[in-house]
Formats: sequence, structure tokens, C-alpha cells
Amino acid sequence: MMGTNRIGVAFRCLVVAACMTSLAAWAQDEREELDVNSFFVKGELYIWNRISDVFDVLRCGIGGGPGIGAEVALTEYGQLGAYTANVKGVDFPHFIPPLWLIQFYEKEPILNKHEGRYATVAYGPERKVSSESDDGAYFPRDRWDFRAQLHLALVHVYASVKGAEVGDFVAGIVGWDPSDDDMKLDPIAVRRPADQLGRGLSNVLFGVFEVPANIMRVTESEGDLPGVTKGVGLGLWRFLCREAVGVVEVVTFPFGWEPIIAPEYIWQKNQDSTWRVYRPSFHKRY
Repeated sequence: MMGTNRIGVAFRCLVVAACMTSLAAWAQDEREELDVNSFFVKGELYIWNRISDVFDVLRCGIGGGPGIGAEVALTEYGQLGAYTANVKGVDFPHFIPPLWLIQFYEKEPILNKHEGRYATVAYGPERKVSSESDDGAYFPRDRWDFRAQLHLALVHVYASVKGAEVGDFVAGIVGWDPSDDDMKLDPIAVRRPADQLGRGLSNVLFGVFEVPANIMRVTESEGDLPGVTKGVGLGLWRFLCREAVGVVEVVTFPFGWEPIIAPEYIWQKNQDSTWRVYRPSFHKRY
């Protein structure tokens, strides 16, 4: 009987311990759910990913070299066109160059090159390619793309609406990522929201001082003429970068990123004179 009582007591102690552990885990989950900063971070990352998905929808490109012809396509199953060209060109992710930063942050190539001779005829789902054509010497094609391209004399232009990316954007609204290209927070990154907010406000309010600062710096090291030419150019570029990054940092301050621009402030003690632009502290998770 004594042994049975001891077993019963031990069993009840295990049940109580299990209940206490479950309650502690539940309380931890509740604290995490009520973490306002995490709520903002997840919300802003969701917005970033949806904006990125929208920008992934459009692609365009340009090339040069002798050629003639045109082609349009409503997916791979509705094509019409013929062209021949000996072209060297690139396609890039967006029509507006500053938006290429999204590709940069996602660690994707900004420009994709192609070069060579290519001749083709397409009708409906059928395509015939000349045996003398070089592999990959054409603007990119995907099964679900809506494309248009024109080859006229020495100029070649291309534009595409990527159907698969349209689907990825729609799916992303409900939290699904079929293209597996959504950004994830780096779980080991140190987050300092207050620092980011202050840094972002400084960049927005005082970024214009990059212009005189660079004029003075270049004049001191290289002379008057470089100061009023190279110094002005560098100052304007860095001013625009600080303004853009400052707005991003203010809007996304709950992320608490490490600095995107170094040095963090235009004037600060013991600052490194090397000017750099870094990626924000999130990345793709493969």
C-alpha cells in the first residue's frame, strides 16, 4: 500500500508539473502575441513583400544590333510574330531604375545579359527557331508571360507582364508564397528601433548637407576644380541616397535595422571616411 501511495503521489506531481509547464508556455505565447513591436515588424515586412511582388510583375529590356521584326504573346499558347536579329542586350526588372534597389536587396541580378544571332517565327503555341540561332540570344520568355517586343534597324525593345508573378502577388495577400521570394527577418540580427528612427529622421532632415560636406572634402583633398565638379556630383548623389534611405528608415523603424548607410550621420565623431550602402538586415530564407 505504501508503494502504491508513493506512485500515486509521484503521478500527481508529474501532472501538476506538466500543467505548470503548459501554462508557462501559454503565457509566453500570449506575451509574444501581445508584443506590439513584433506586430509592427511583421506588418511592415508583409507590406514590403507585397510591394516587391508588384514590382516583380513588370520586366523590360533593350538591345542593339542589326535586326528586324516584332512579336507579341498572350502566354506561350497565344504567340504571333517573326524576327531576326544579331543583338547584344540586357533585360532588367523594372522600368524605373531606382526600383532596381528591390532586386539588390533581394540579392537577385539587376541586369541579365544576352548576346548572339537569333531568328524565329511563332504562331499560337508553335515556335520555329533557325538552326543557326545561338542559345539564349533572346529576351527572356516564360510560359505565362504577356510579352511584346520590337526589333527595328539597330534598336530592340522588350516589355513583359509576368503572369506567374501576378499569381504570386495574389497568393501573397493571403500569406502564400508560391515563388518562394518573400523576405524573412534575420532571426539573429540585433534590433534597435529607437536608433533607426533617430537615424532616419537625421537623414531626412539633414541629408542636404551632404552637398557642402562633399564639396569641402573633395576641395581639401583634390583642389578647387574637383571640389565644384566631382564634389557637387558626389554630394547630390549622397544627398538623394540619404533622403530615400531616411524615409525608408522612418517608415520601417520597428524593424530596428543596422544602418543602411555608413557613416550613419553626416557628421559624427570617429567616423570612417568610407561611404557605403548596405542591405537591410533581412534576407531570403532558403
